[in-house]
Amino acid sequence: MLMTEYVRTTIKLREDVYQTLKKEAGTKKVSEKINEILINTLFKEKKSLFGTMEKTDMSDLREHEDRL
Repeated sequence: MLMTEYVRTTIKLREDVYQTLKKEAGTKKVSEKINEILINTLFKEKKSLFGTMEKTDMSDLREHEDRL
């Protein structure tokens, strides 16, 4: 994990969210778990749609004149 400067802040959590975070964090601090969740969410790699279409064969292609 990268060492970086931290900023002290206060956030309001619902009780059920806090209890779940405490359970999930285990031996980690709750603030470390919150940072981990935020980093994974905010800096998630953006997926590109490039290359997601199926390949078409050339027999399905038409010339512009064919449409008239």
